Amino acid sequence: MPTYEFICKVCGTKFSKHLHFYESTDKVTCPHGHTDVQRIFSPPSIVFKGSGWYKTDSRPKKESSPAAD
Repeated sequence: MPTYEFICKVCGTKFSKHLHFYESTDKVTCPHGHTDVQRIFSPPSIVFKGSGWYKTDSRPKKESSPAAD
């Protein structure tokens, strides 16, 4: 279930809410009861660690075969 962030246009409160993909964000209310809220687009919480991905990272090294003449 994804977490969406919202801001209330009335009181300025920022809050987050867990919603299913099929649930509408139109009926979300802020913790103070206001219904005039706007969804904030935030970066996903994903962390990349290490030196990166390369074409050779997930494949076994091929053994060199002799050239055919």
